[in-house]
Amino acid sequence: QTGLEFVKQALTANHHVTALVRSPEKMGLTNDNLNVIKVDVLDPTSFSEKLVGHDAVVSCLGFAPQKPAVTGYTTATKGIVEAMRGNGQKRLVLCHSWYTEMESRGQAIFFIRWVLLPMIKTVLNNMFETEEWLNKECSDIEYTVVRPAGLQNKPVTTAEIKVAEGGYHIPEAAGRIARADVARFMLSCLDKDEFKGKQLAIGI
Repeated sequence: QTGLEFVKQALTANHHVTALVRSPEKMGLTNDNLNVIKVDVLDPTSFSEKLVGHDAVVSCLGFAPQKPAVTGYTTATKGIVEAMRGNGQKRLVLCHSWYTEMESRGQAIFFIRWVLLPMIKTVLNNMFETEEWLNKECSDIEYTVVRPAGLQNKPVTTAEIKVAEGGYHIPEAAGRIARADVARFMLSCLDKDEFKGKQLAIGI
């Protein structure tokens, strides 16, 4: 759903977008500047050539919690990076979440800490594993990891977005943020050199 918001805003800004998706029927958009292609996000051979000619790759993938572990984020991100390297591409922006790092979860409010986070901990754990891999193995990739607060399906706003470089949450920010505002921030990241190689918590 965040990816759909990103595509809408990118098209409004007159970007040419290739949306690589698992379920094209869920896109629900048509535009002369939009190309929608079904791919297997876990198999880079299915999408590597589709990245050719693009200035940046933006990932808004989501995977459901599962036991004993979620592996989709690491598998998909490694595949994306492999494809980018093969095409000589550098710029990558990914959407993760607050509280990917274990110790940061202790800072969450009671309900989130004891009810929500245990339900999604395998998702957060795999996001963190992906972030650590990017830090250690991807110095050649100009990546930005965006960690938003809890996502809401609300209209885009013009509110100032708080940013904590290297943070896993923002104590003074609201615990919820519109997906559309996350998309707004991710789109803005593409033009900001200072966010390259950075992992950023965001909130409003």
